[in-house]
Amino acid sequence: MPWTRKLPTPIALNDGHVIATLSDAARLMLVLPKLHADNPHWQYVGELLLEAAGDKESVSDAEAQLRIALKAEGLI
Repeated sequence: MPWTRKLPTPIALNDGHVIATLSDAARLMLVLPKLHADNPHWQYVGELLLEAAGDKESVSDAEAQLRIALKAEGLI
């Protein structure tokens, strides 16, 4: 199950939620307001998550970009 792949290091959000898997990251992206979803950071995260779901070697790249996007949005 590729979407259950764990991130190398779970990411604690400011609201107390923790992003620990690719699935957690994808669910977070689905609930973001459209304003955030149109941001290039998030578009790139989406591409990397899809890649990581198919190639476990890409998970750390997806996590790194996810952290960048979360910091840019003030969520971590």
